[in-house]
Amino acid sequence: MSMLRGNRQGVMRYPPNFGSDSGGQRSHNGWPRFKSKYMSADEIENILRMQLQATHSNDPYVEDYYHQACLARKSNGSKMRHHFCPTNIKDGSSRARANNEPHAFLQVDALGRVNFSSIRRPRPLLEMDPPNSSVSGDSKILEKPLEQEPMLAARVVIEDGLNLLLDVDDIDRYLQFNQLQDGGALLRQRRQALLEGLASSLQLADPLSKNGHTVDLAPKDDFVFLRLVSLSKGRKLLLNFLELLLPGELTRVVCMAVFRNLRFLFGIRHADRGVSATTGGLVKTVSSLVNGMDLKALAACLASVVCSPEHPPLRPIGSPAGDGASVVLKSVLDRATELLTDPVAASNCSSSNRVFWQASFDEFFGLLTKYCFSKYDSVVQSFISQGSTDVASIAADVAKAITREMPVELLRASLPHTNEQQRKVLLEFAQRSMPVLGGSGGL
Repeated sequence: MSMLRGNRQGVMRYPPNFGSDSGGQRSHNGWPRFKSKYMSADEIENILRMQLQATHSNDPYVEDYYHQACLARKSNGSKMRHHFCPTNIKDGSSRARANNEPHAFLQVDALGRVNFSSIRRPRPLLEMDPPNSSVSGDSKILEKPLEQEPMLAARVVIEDGLNLLLDVDDIDRYLQFNQLQDGGALLRQRRQALLEGLASSLQLADPLSKNGHTVDLAPKDDFVFLRLVSLSKGRKLLLNFLELLLPGELTRVVCMAVFRNLRFLFGIRHADRGVSATTGGLVKTVSSLVNGMDLKALAACLASVVCSPEHPPLRPIGSPAGDGASVVLKSVLDRATELLTDPVAASNCSSSNRVFWQASFDEFFGLLTKYCFSKYDSVVQSFISQGSTDVASIAADVAKAITREMPVELLRASLPHTNEQQRKVLLEFAQRSMPVLGGSGGL
């Protein structure tokens, strides 16, 4: 598996008992003395060098990557014999050449290299002639080539993206353990270029123009993004991508894509543990990125929710059906409250960003209250339709049902941003629900 990390040249060293079957005799260069009927010792030695050159580079980061990763994780910062970082940063041009090769099988440089096929050109399992068509007329059976299958294209993008993120990991580890003359400026620029290239391959649209106003997006703009995250490995790619992002415009663009598709990402709770764990990681990572955003980026994320063709599932936090959308939305509201109430942070918020935020919040607040009113009416009507006309007799059951459905945490997080008219709406809703909730329905 370590060969997937690449192949770097280096000096080979072998254990003292290597080739012990030769009776312990060694040549002047330390190699065991081989004997053969038809080949000289030098010929056997040269063949052995060819066989081992591809798999032995004396670089633990290449030869023993996964074991070294486990040691680095268990060491928890303690000193290791070898730093878990590459000895050098490989050039990305080799990867680009490999992707453009017509025969996408691993090139064999020497004996001993294990061959594996590329996902771009899988090896055929069976070659057979197409069946004879019995259809009369001019109709023809149209067969789509494998390279044009959408799911194969999605998996190719995912594999390329994961490999690209491995390169970003290499840069981060190299910068952590090496002192560079330029302070790592060139490597950081390359790191940013790699992440921007991945965002480009995901075809993430930026609905914010340069003057800060929103532009309309077509439903097909997120087609590639949704195709990728529909696969479990695609969600892992998105999670790893988000974990490597730093505060900036790229983070805003990626997070806006997440907020536009909250229902698709967090609408249901998956039974698969792996997918469920990845979804939980997405919630935590997006919330962490939101905590580092400025007011303009927060307003853009909230505007993405309102402009989404599918409204998010505004469930209460802790709902067994899934609360990921509510958690990330609450993080946006809490972060905006922090920026607008802190004197130092508030002084850095321009008037245009304040206007943008308030406009985005007003639209979101209308969506939130509409959802709450609709959910309240549906719960009450469901009990009345059961034949119980006495509201007082079923007040306890109705109160429990409303508590399970009402996003109280989002309503409370919205209070610092409401105006007088919006607070009046909330007060009327609280008074309306108080008879059913028995006086405990206040926000």
